[in-house]
Amino acid sequence: MCPHLVPTLTQLQGTSCGEAVIVMAYNYAYPEDILDEADVIAYAADAGYYTEGTAPFASPANMVKITRHYITDYSSGTVYNADQGLALLIRKLKNGEPVIIDVLTHLDDPTSNAHFVLVTGIEVDPNDASNITIYFNNPLTGLSEYAAWGGETGIWHAWDNNPDPGGSGWWLVIPPE
Repeated sequence: MCPHLVPTLTQLQGTSCGEAVIVMAYNYAYPEDILDEADVIAYAADAGYYTEGTAPFASPANMVKITRHYITDYSSGTVYNADQGLALLIRKLKNGEPVIIDVLTHLDDPTSNAHFVLVTGIEVDPNDASNITIYFNNPLTGLSEYAAWGGETGIWHAWDNNPDPGGSGWWLVIPPE
């Protein structure tokens, strides 16, 4: 499952990663009906779902509320261990559905803030099934990046240990038409 070609986006504000990943996922799923991040930020701020200067800025629960404003066909939930998380990512990505997850901003820093990214692909080393690479769009850098699945600096550790209320193992998908 090589990375899906989901266009990257650099978040407009230092804390608008949630709105940026919603826009990336939505625009990938509905390329004929493009959302603008500034409009999503404005809506979310007016509704009280995004607070630029107050953590958690946009909580996982509010991410669902923001998404629901634009589309009713989405799925969201929580995984509770690495096996569930990997199985979810594989299943969704095989269906062509990038997955929004809540991780640590800096994967190698357990004290960093929470941060939303869009998982776009998985690669398993054919010679070592435990060597798994996760590809994701990072709205903070505006780049498509990758990291190991396991280990202290891996995606699962960052997903399971982020400080957002309700963020540990949380995910959201906007499926393509």
